[in-house]
Amino acid sequence: MTCFNKKYVSLMNKVLDDEATKSERDELFAHLATCENCRRHFQELKQSTELLNQLVHPQLPIDFTKNVLEQLPAEKRHAIRKWTSRHPFIAAAAVCALPMSLIVIAAGRQNMVQGKTDRDRFILLKAPENRL
Repeated sequence: MTCFNKKYVSLMNKVLDDEATKSERDELFAHLATCENCRRHFQELKQSTELLNQLVHPQLPIDFTKNVLEQLPAEKRHAIRKWTSRHPFIAAAAVCALPMSLIVIAAGRQNMVQGKTDRDRFILLKAPENRL
């Protein structure tokens, strides 16, 4: 296929899946009328789709899904969950320490900013010495 416009390939799939709107179908068929390569590709896709639709769908037993799920290995727990279940006090301390440290850092930064502005706002005067 020498026409490398992905838009038309996407439209071909939407048309074959009966998901295209009327305007999309019209746009695709207008392009197919002028592009031999896309027309050939569309016909190949259409034939493949028709062949796939002719396949016989097997009838599975009613309990097929249940049987497959029972044969699967048990879910492995995530490493973090496993660690926190073995160390609950450390995990709780970590959960509390993180927000607290962020609050302390933010408060320190706020004090630094306020300290700079307070210093710039006030003029310090030297008090006269007591003369007796």
